[in-house]
Amino acid sequence: MASLVRERARVPRIVFAFNGDLESRLALHWLVHERSYEVLSLSINLGQEVYLEPLGELALELGASAAQVIDGREVFLRDFALPTLQADAIYQGGCFLGSALGRYVIAQELVRVAREEGCSAVAHSAASKGNDQVRMEVAIAAQDPALKVLAPVREWHLRTLEQKLDYARRRRLPLEEPKSRPVTVDRNLWGASLYLDDLVDAWEEPPPSVFTMTRAPEEAPDVPAVITLGFESGLRCSVNSCRMELLPLVRELNRLGGEHAVGRTDVVEDRLFGIKSREFYEVPAPTLLLTAHRDLESLVQSRELTQLKESLSRRYAELVYTGLWFHDLRRALQGFFEQTQRYVTGEVRLKLYKGSCNVLGRRSPHSLYDGRLASQSNLEWFDSQWAQGFTSLWTLPARLAARRQPPEPSSSGGWMAP
Repeated sequence: MASLVRERARVPRIVFAFNGDLESRLALHWLVHERSYEVLSLSINLGQEVYLEPLGELALELGASAAQVIDGREVFLRDFALPTLQADAIYQGGCFLGSALGRYVIAQELVRVAREEGCSAVAHSAASKGNDQVRMEVAIAAQDPALKVLAPVREWHLRTLEQKLDYARRRRLPLEEPKSRPVTVDRNLWGASLYLDDLVDAWEEPPPSVFTMTRAPEEAPDVPAVITLGFESGLRCSVNSCRMELLPLVRELNRLGGEHAVGRTDVVEDRLFGIKSREFYEVPAPTLLLTAHRDLESLVQSRELTQLKESLSRRYAELVYTGLWFHDLRRALQGFFEQTQRYVTGEVRLKLYKGSCNVLGRRSPHSLYDGRLASQSNLEWFDSQWAQGFTSLWTLPARLAARRQPPEPSSSGGWMAP
């Protein structure tokens, strides 16, 4: 008996991020039976909208010694999604970063459980050609550089889907047979990322069946929906003047946006490794929130702040996309964005109609807009002599340059007929 205890003590214990897909099932079995690890599985609810408790039972069936299923939705929204909303962060114009943010939550929880359980290593089943492996491993290293990270998909020799299925069938592992046209869906509260393995032609239209959160525009209601989103200092929100907690608010916006076909994007983006990838996203709630948030910012922020914020937002999105959530630059930029939210308080009205999301109006107690001053015909608040002096000064550099540096003769431009 004592020798058995000593033998079990020598078995290395690891925490494995388990989501139940084919690769994670194979990886868990492989870690236990091919590499003799004692595996503690960790599954996290990030708003996948599926019942996750069976994942614990499945992990035990595959050989895990223990299984945890935790609710990470509030942490995901509060600590990861809302900071990107403050930053108006969208990668390359179409990626709202939901998948990346989800990986950071998983990495954070892996480190936490590993410390609690005294494990010296963690493991994941992220694809070897994708971004998620980098995001996970950089995030883990930034939090605990002593932790070893295991990635079975980079070690085994299973290259194709058929090889993976053959491995599972030979060992009689529980698995779901793939669909005729396999699609990878990564869903959380901040949207869904869809990838079709066999949609290799960027000209080809995706089949309607792949979308899970949004209706097609032609199937959306014929009557538009008008909603009002409220913000307090860029964060706490309301819908139609009804204060809501963060989780039910995001779920309601996903429902409303999805019903009216808002939030579908089809983009070709640059992966972290430089590979171009065609991705489909469904992001109803982030689309509504960012549309309203940016519009409200335009009402209360100066031109100079808006211009700088736009450039820093792009840089922030790149950091998040490329795995650098815990980087000091991302943290420093977050401090800047938090400061910019001081006066982002007010309401924005949106019209949702067959895939479009348009702003109908906005208001704020801190608005820099004055209709009387902006009116071209109302001179009560504006002395015309101000314009004369300003215009004279503004044109001075152009007049000086024209005298000292005559412009070249203009060439014929525009459209050239073949």
